[in-house]
Amino acid sequence: MTRAAPSSPNEDPPARMRILQAAREAILAAGFLETSMDRIAHQAGASKQTLYALFSSREQLFREVLRVTMDESGEEGAPDMRTLDLADATRAYAAWVERSATNPANLELYRANVAAAGVFPELAADLHRLRRRATPFSGILADQQRAGRLPDLDADRLAHWAGVLAIGGVRPLLGLTPTPRERHANIEAIVATFARGWRTGPSPGDPATASAPLPAAPPRSVPIEQSGRISDAAWTALLRLAATRFCEAGFRAASVEQIGAQAGIAKMSIYRRFGNKQGLFATALDQAVDDRLAARPAMPRGDDIADTLRAIAYAHDRFAQQPEHVALIRLLVAEAPSHAETVQRIWHRLVTPAHAELATRLRDWHAAGAIRLPDSAIAAEHFLLLAARGNRRLTDTIVWDEDEAADHARSLVALVYR
Repeated sequence: MTRAAPSSPNEDPPARMRILQAAREAILAAGFLETSMDRIAHQAGASKQTLYALFSSREQLFREVLRVTMDESGEEGAPDMRTLDLADATRAYAAWVERSATNPANLELYRANVAAAGVFPELAADLHRLRRRATPFSGILADQQRAGRLPDLDADRLAHWAGVLAIGGVRPLLGLTPTPRERHANIEAIVATFARGWRTGPSPGDPATASAPLPAAPPRSVPIEQSGRISDAAWTALLRLAATRFCEAGFRAASVEQIGAQAGIAKMSIYRRFGNKQGLFATALDQAVDDRLAARPAMPRGDDIADTLRAIAYAHDRFAQQPEHVALIRLLVAEAPSHAETVQRIWHRLVTPAHAELATRLRDWHAAGAIRLPDSAIAAEHFLLLAARGNRRLTDTIVWDEDEAADHARSLVALVYR
């Protein structure tokens, strides 16, 4: 129940900070959806009356927890970039963002933000805007624009893009930790994009341009039992129902018995085929990936590189905005702590085909001398990540608009292909 908060003169600063700390600890331990105001009050040693006097709702309290955490993170080692050139400033900013964002407490609060998005979209959107506050890097980018070294795009937007690439999208939320070498390569690819663009990087003959072979997508999981009286079509229908239910309720709350009843298949038959609930979960997600990949349109081709990149960005953005796609990524983020191996395999299956296809295209253009990249695989991942709006769709509502999407694609290509 939402209650009106009193005016600020009645607030108790020590109690407020004690409650914020208790709320943060409770959310990190149990997640946003499982954390009640009763639990927070008990953990803070405060009455519910005091709690509601200071915070009108759980949503307001969570917003304040994230704001305080972000303020604390922003105070930890923010680099002084005022005397640096664009390349060094980009390098320093990207390293700082990556270090701050992958702090375990920040990651868990971000995961809670993603979980809240499905239930409280307005709260999630507010928190997303809070995360996109202006940074000192925005001012440096604006100075570079005035000097004609960057395209005339919104400087805050460009700084946000650099941060998205530094974090790596959902990678840290899925438990995918880069090695020091991978972290260095990622940051240098960001520098190449922001400081030089894809047409003025290292020469095509530079050994650094020889990307390692792209990994193949992990194989689909195999059900324990393949035969029986139930048809393949019935099993496929059950897997689609299961995937939908897992996306709606999460692994723990989804009921195998209810899924089976809806599909007309007995629970024991499900267990004989998939072994246990985890087996059903993994195979249902594989089916969801199969369906998503089957729906992915062919990557556009063309003779003009800029036009082709704009078409690729637009098509990928349109594909990534589909509700089924967003729901699947949210589920992976939510279940990563408990099912890391399954989640990471599913994510790689989902993203590898598009990444590999674009990386091959970029490598061919690089070999022909049309673009200059330090690493075509990283460049492809960066391009598709920005085309799909980073993690924004996980925590914010974007209403699809054809003109706005076309402008987004043009802006992205204006940055990278210059």
